[in-house]
Amino acid sequence: MMHQSDKNSEDSISWFLEEKQFETIREAHEWVYSGAYNEIGYLFDGYKTKDSKLAYALLFELVRLNTFHGHRQDVYCDQEYLAGSMIYKVWVKNKAYDFPK
Repeated sequence: MMHQSDKNSEDSISWFLEEKQFETIREAHEWVYSGAYNEIGYLFDGYKTKDSKLAYALLFELVRLNTFHGHRQDVYCDQEYLAGSMIYKVWVKNKAYDFPK
């Protein structure tokens, strides 16, 4: 559950609104990996979709990225029921982590 202060900061996120939907997680993963994955954190801060498979694939890849690089993004996800549809949201907040040497 999001705190009210988190909800307010969500208003400042630049969102990409995805209209595509896929039948399989494999198709969703291929779509995310070829496009959205490379844009989130650079061109957009967040991704909204009605397809839970797309949100899952993007979330998986962003968390996976955190295991490979020293610079990590804080990754968030949520869902909301809006205008008769469930909307899945994945977003990042950039943060460089300083590790003691």
